[in-house]
Amino acid sequence: MERFGETTDNELEPPKPDFDFTAQEVLETLRPAAEHTRIEYIGSASSHFQSEPVMYDAEGNLLPPVSDWELELQKNLEGKSSGIKDQQDINHFPRFLPNKEKYIDRSAELGENMFRFSLDFARLCPKEGEFDSALMAEYVKALALVRAHGQEPMLTMHHFTMPRYLLETDNNDNITQGGWENPEVSKHFRFYVENVVKYLGDEDKVRKVLASEKFDKPAQDKLLSEGLAKYFLAINEPMSTLSGSYIAGTFPPYRRGGVLTAKKVLERMIESYDITRDEIKTLGSKLPSERAPQVGIGHNWQYFDGIFSGLANEFGNEYVTDKFERDGAKSDFLGLHYYCRLVLPFIHGDKKGRDYSDHPTFGDVYPPGILEVLKKMNASYPNKEIFISEIGFADKADQRKPYWLLETMRYIIEAKKEGLPIKGILLWSLVNNFEWELGMNNAKFGLFSEKELSEPLVPSKNGVRSWEAWQSSIKAITNPSPESLQELQSYYSKAYKQYYEYKVNIEK
Repeated sequence: MERFGETTDNELEPPKPDFDFTAQEVLETLRPAAEHTRIEYIGSASSHFQSEPVMYDAEGNLLPPVSDWELELQKNLEGKSSGIKDQQDINHFPRFLPNKEKYIDRSAELGENMFRFSLDFARLCPKEGEFDSALMAEYVKALALVRAHGQEPMLTMHHFTMPRYLLETDNNDNITQGGWENPEVSKHFRFYVENVVKYLGDEDKVRKVLASEKFDKPAQDKLLSEGLAKYFLAINEPMSTLSGSYIAGTFPPYRRGGVLTAKKVLERMIESYDITRDEIKTLGSKLPSERAPQVGIGHNWQYFDGIFSGLANEFGNEYVTDKFERDGAKSDFLGLHYYCRLVLPFIHGDKKGRDYSDHPTFGDVYPPGILEVLKKMNASYPNKEIFISEIGFADKADQRKPYWLLETMRYIIEAKKEGLPIKGILLWSLVNNFEWELGMNNAKFGLFSEKELSEPLVPSKNGVRSWEAWQSSIKAITNPSPESLQELQSYYSKAYKQYYEYKVNIEK
């Protein structure tokens, strides 16, 4: 039986743009009779380290590294061996906090109604028992600015980076162990979270920051009565930490094959998550019920293709999520991060499948996979709303990304039509950023370079830019109408043509 909008092309050909966004069933899916069942949020996501890899003091002096990733970056900049590929150029790094108005202005200009960014554990707690209130004030300014643009923030509490005092290094500053395996980690994480929550709940401190940003008293009162943020992503991708840092050894502390260590790390991450959830929930005591803090985790789930895909899904996707969820009452929502398909080697009868990706710079891009992953997540946790808190596509030329993006939106709409409780969609990312071991140059996920934020939004005369495809998606989600869906369909057709022509050219 053919599914809603299903592609039926030959496996040797790229998928034809045969999906019709203007179909009545698409409009009915995006504009449901029950308002509370619609996709409420659409926006972009980032992390502080990635959007500001180095920081400077008030005099413009480079601050010393305080985290594992900052230490690796410093070694790279000094020409030493590090876990970061290629020599990096500090002059090309983005600087989120000094340019936060440009970031948030552009987000709002696109029509996004959610903006996700992160705090940085190591930067807020650079030394044992120390909390940087001045930096926290900058984060509060960013939260207030998001709210002032009519958007809802999603605040990530932990996005990979760990303080140096939780690490062990050799004489050459090579990280040998530590991070989440440090037996003191939960104590330090508690200190961090307690101080963040204490600051957010301190009316005098928050009001002082708001006043410094020219918020008048009525605006201050509104933000204080509603809370600066409703949605919190407590921990970003725990499975990535386990696999990258303690099994594959591609992330600090570069441990390989430490399954027993990974088990202990998972226990400490769960303990720290519980601390985070309990502390954040205390902010709700002074807020109306509709603004009560909602806490979840961003889980990276992949689409496994092959005869052992069920087993791979159980251990690669569900195992860690189950450990955090336990009785099902440990989160208010589930965050899904979907990037790629993994074709299990030597056992898959159709090794090529549909050629969406053509060797992209980050994984095997496979838009249909998000539908299957969403269905599996919903089947495992049927009472949880799902935020698609990251989808993303790395494409230096920005020729394939528009089609990948719109084809993924197609399958998200299919999932919504099937009744899956999708609360929001967040794109990684608004601006090109520092992609961990790949650095700045090997994976361009952003809709823009930071420099482009100062330039007006002008549609491309030669093809489709990814920001145009994303903006048309935003319009369709936030204001579904025959007109917005016709615009989306137009971009879909143009994006496919561009994708196909690019594919033909690189195959010559």
